[in-house]
Amino acid sequence: MEYNSQRPRIKLPEYGRAIQSMVNEVLQIEDREKRLKAATNLIQVMSTINPTTKELKETEEIQQKLWDHLFIMSDFALDVDSPYPMPDPNHAEKRPE
Repeated sequence: MEYNSQRPRIKLPEYGRAIQSMVNEVLQIEDREKRLKAATNLIQVMSTINPTTKELKETEEIQQKLWDHLFIMSDFALDVDSPYPMPDPNHAEKRPE
């Protein structure tokens, strides 16, 4: 039996291991168009499971935040033409003072 403490850490635990494994699957897609479509579908799933975004799904700020989270969970390795620029990796890892 495998325990979560024995598994690799996930970047954003609020989304859970299922979303992290979906992100890992999206990273494995070689066709750029299919990868973008899968990433867009994953953004929709992320907005559905995140209760704070349910009523604000269509706002630009929430959509950008979800794309930022997707890039963070992929360790900034996701190569897609997203509607928003990729966040700065140095800024994303920084903790507030």
